Amino acid sequence: MLTMLCAVAMISCNNTANNQQQSAAPAEQQQSAVATSASQQPAPAQAQVQPQDLPQEITDFINQYFPGATVTGVEPDNEFGGVEYDVHLNDGTEVDFDKNNQWEQVDCKGKAVPAALIPTNIANYVKTNYQAVAIAKIDKKNYGGYEIELANGMELKFDASGKFVGVDN
Repeated sequence: MLTMLCAVAMISCNNTANNQQQSAAPAEQQQSAVATSASQQPAPAQAQVQPQDLPQEITDFINQYFPGATVTGVEPDNEFGGVEYDVHLNDGTEVDFDKNNQWEQVDCKGKAVPAALIPTNIANYVKTNYQAVAIAKIDKKNYGGYEIELANGMELKFDASGKFVGVDN
């Protein structure tokens, strides 16, 4: 009788183990199928932003400082708390805007950045020390200062008040 009970228990245990393996197998296959299909799928693209869909502050900025320019491309960058935009203009200029639609960087690709965007102290320093060399790029830094790139490729750093700090290497 004891032998029979042991045999029944073993059969019962084996059936339970087989059932668990069989039920686990489809789950593993499903996970594998999901992983395979996910790896075969292209990464989702960010939503396209058309020039007419830009926030009004950005459109106003472009119209004010780059009159006659047209927006040829917009790259949205979803950040915590909002969207940042990289805006490309038909003359090659790129303007990066933060989550509050304020410019962070203006890169005119060798041409002069509009004078009205350059703090007076920086403009005066460049005019005095680098006569006839245009400021081609200006970048507001998180710490409150500025980095500029001259049309000759030289990069200069300034503090928040526009005081020259040094040459960027």
